[in-house]
Order: sequence, then C-alpha cells, then structure tokens
Amino acid sequence: MLSNVETVSKNVTEESLKKAAEALDISPSKYKQAMERFDSMRSYLIKGEYQGSIQEPEVYLQGSFKLGTEIRPYRNSKDADYDIDIVCCLEHKKNKTTPEVVKLQVGDQLKEHGTYEKLLDDEGKRCWTLNYAEQDGIGFHMDILPSVQEEWSTFREIQWHRNSIAVTNRNMEQSIYNWTTSNPKDFSAWFFERNRNAFNEVKILQKSIIFENYRSDGLFNSVNDIPDIHVKTPLQRSIQLLKRHRDIRFSNKSNEKYKPISMIITVLAAQAYQNESSINETLTNLIHRLSEQSQQIQSTFRFNKSLAESTYNLITRTPDGKWNIPNPTNYGENFADRWHEDNHVRARAFFQWVDWVYEDFINIEDQLNKSYFYKSLNLPQKKPITSSASSQLMNFNVSHRQDPRSKWPLRLTQNVEISASYNKDGWRLFSDGSSKYNLLNGGTVERNKKICFKAKTNVPGPYSVFWQVVNTGREATDAYCLRGDFYNSDGESAFELGTKIRREPTRYRGHHWVECFIIKDGVCVARSGEFVVKIV
Repeated sequence: MLSNVETVSKNVTEESLKKAAEALDISPSKYKQAMERFDSMRSYLIKGEYQGSIQEPEVYLQGSFKLGTEIRPYRNSKDADYDIDIVCCLEHKKNKTTPEVVKLQVGDQLKEHGTYEKLLDDEGKRCWTLNYAEQDGIGFHMDILPSVQEEWSTFREIQWHRNSIAVTNRNMEQSIYNWTTSNPKDFSAWFFERNRNAFNEVKILQKSIIFENYRSDGLFNSVNDIPDIHVKTPLQRSIQLLKRHRDIRFSNKSNEKYKPISMIITVLAAQAYQNESSINETLTNLIHRLSEQSQQIQSTFRFNKSLAESTYNLITRTPDGKWNIPNPTNYGENFADRWHEDNHVRARAFFQWVDWVYEDFINIEDQLNKSYFYKSLNLPQKKPITSSASSQLMNFNVSHRQDPRSKWPLRLTQNVEISASYNKDGWRLFSDGSSKYNLLNGGTVERNKKICFKAKTNVPGPYSVFWQVVNTGREATDAYCLRGDFYNSDGESAFELGTKIRREPTRYRGHHWVECFIIKDGVCVARSGEFVVKIV
C-alpha cells in the first residue's frame, strides 16, 4: 500500500490513461500489412511516367502513421478504417507546370493499375483515395497527396522550410485548381525533435516488451526490427487520446464536420510539450494552456472581426478577424485558415472541444471512478491493474457523495496533500508522539478511536478549506450517517502553523474516506484525492 493518496491516485490515473491509449494502437500485424501496401504503392508510383518530370517522384509517409499518433477513426458512431497518408512529390518545376496537371497525372497513373483503379474513389479536393477492403474487421484508406517541390527562393533563409512542397488543391464547386503550401517531411523532423528525449528514454524498454509479447508470432527477428511507431511517449499517447476524445465528443453533433482537425491537435500538443514524464502531466499542462487561451480569446474578442491584432502562445488572430495556427516548418501553411468562415464555426467548435477536454480530463480521477472515462472514448472498460488498495479508490462511486462541481468551478492548478494520525485517548496529540499513531492511506483503524487529518497546500493565502467526509457500510447506513457533504476545518495544527486539520471519530465499520478541497476566490484550485480508512 502506498503511503500517499496522491501517489496512489496518480499511479491509477496514469495506468488507466496508458491502457486507454493502448486500446487505440494499431496492432503490429496490422501495421505490417499497412506498410506492405504502402511499399507496393510507393514502388508503383515511382515507376510511373509523368510527362515533364525530370526524374522519378519522391513518395513518403506523412501524418499519424509517420508521427506515431495513429488511432482508428470514429465516424457515424462506429470505428472506421485507418488512414494512411502518402505524399507523391513529382519532379516538376513548379513554375513550369500547373496544379491540375500534377493532380491528374498522379490520378491517371493510379487508374492504369487494374487493382488500384477498382479501389480508387472519386477525385478529392487534395488527394486521391484508395479504399482497401476490411480484413479481420479492419480496413484502410490510403490518401495520396500530389505535389511538387516549392520554389526554394521563397524559403531559403528558414531552416525548417527546405523541404516545403506545393500541394494541388481543387475547388470542388468550380473545378478550379490552385496551389497550397505544406511541409510534411520537415514537420515530421520537427515533431521528432520535440519528442526525442522522451523517445530515447523509453524505446529500449518498450521494444523489448513488444518483442517478448510477439515472440511466438514470429513478427520480429530481433528487438531492432520493431518499428519506431510502436514506441509511444507521453506526447504521442496524449495526442492519441485527444483525437479519440474529439471523435467521440463530436459524433452525431450538428457541428461534427467542423470538429478540430488532427493536425491542429498535433501541432498544439507538440508545441506545449515540455518533456513531461507521464501522460497525465502532459495532458494536464496542455489542457491548462489551451483552457487559459480559450477563455482569454473568447472574453477578449468574442469573435468580433474588427479588433486589433493580438498574439497568444499557441494561436494568433489578425485585425481582419482571421485565425492563425501556422505550420512551424512552413509559415505559409495555416492550419486554421478556415476558422473565420461561417461566423467562426470551426473556431467555436474548437473552443467548445477545449471546454469538453477540460471537463473530461482535468478531473480524471472522478471520471475513472465512474467508469465515465472509458465510455467517453467508447472503449471497453479496463480492469484496473493496481493494488487492492488502489482498487478501493476506484470503487467509491456512491450516490450520497456530493459532486464538488455543484459547489465550485474546478481549476486545479495547485496542490494539497493529506496526512493522518490517530489517538486512543482523546483528541490531544502529544508533541513526543507517545499516543499518536501515523495512519497510512488505505490503512486500518479499530472502532472508537480518534483520527486527525492534516492538510498541507502550496496555495497562497487567503483561501478556504473544506473537507468532504463519506461513509459506507451497513453500520453507517443503519445509523443514517452515510454523509457525503462538505465541512469546515476544525482549526490549525498546534505544532504546524498554517496546517488545517479535520477530526473524525471511528464509529462505523467499513471503508470510509476524507478528501480536502482548497477554495480561493470562489474557485476550487486544489483537491487532495481520497484518503481511505478501513474501520474494523
């Protein structure tokens, strides 16, 4: 049993987040199948003849299969096919061709292959899409993006822009083609640079585990054969969970088609990442930054188009009302280039999603207790892989427990910890400890003892302290003393100035708990998590 409730709670939370993200992973066997299809497509496109091209095209992966943030998409209230995104960069001079020529040349090459022609969808705005049939209930889409190299003179002074490409773009209503700009190759390099330290710390261990797990399947000859995509850092796990959360939250909503695109989630998460060592820390820090900016932007602009330019850490807005989330490796590409359209419907959807993310992830322990978290991601509920004590924390979903969100807004930016001791002979705790017994979280105490809970916090004063006390079990039920509401402190510790205390007798057998909440300016800024006591 861990001695600190916060440590237990964090371990439970981290393990649950990890298991949820793992449920989104593509299996090694399916990934191998996807890469075999990519390799076949790459070989075929390279062999094509493209009039005006000076040499064979460059074909490479982009998107989530390149970045290790892949999840199975969720559309129309069910899991959909995996998306494999490919760049086909023809070796044309941009100033000697047109986007229509490039787009149609790639399409014609695909149509010349009997199998690919059957799989080919209608021409899309930017890509050609092949729909592969499902095997074992899982299928693939392959999106092929026609492009040429950008003119180097445009970007010669900027480090990350050297591999920028000009992408074909078709106005589907008017059937007019134009160029847009992008840089998936350098974006991948930038992302891996942000992720490098965390990746290097976990790659050997994770690859070794994967190798052992799949040894009998014969998928890998050695640990070194395992592709890097199967190694997941807290950043990659966080992006996977956020993408899944977005898909589920917007499913069947009226604004579903305006939900945040994956690239926005990816770039904001990578920019905010500070090599946090856990998924929970990574998510918490990112969500706090997004939530703060969301509140600032909405309160400042209120979606008014005629305001002066203002800059935020991750998102900018210009005087004409347009939004900007630039590709850090090609400033000409703006991932929020359509946010101003239709009365900012995409911006509104993004900020709505930030509110949902805050609600569902910041108080993740509550969601785990209620099994809401797994349901919110439409995942099978996972049995906690924890000690029996931490399982106790997961099972206190009782109806008489009041929801703190009904009393205060939760903005958990600070910390508070609980410790406890008990005394056989009354409330007095002697300074020499002669009749004071330390009590561990999850520990056992006999009936008719006295427990003193102490709260230490880093919140600067002034603030208020409230304690929630929850009883369970037959004896408390029969005595009409289940409780579950909030109480003031009983004062300060005589030996530790500034430490608030709460005294409770041990009257009823069963599992019970106490939790501490720090309230500042009407907002709950810290909560301790449950301190569990078993009374026998």
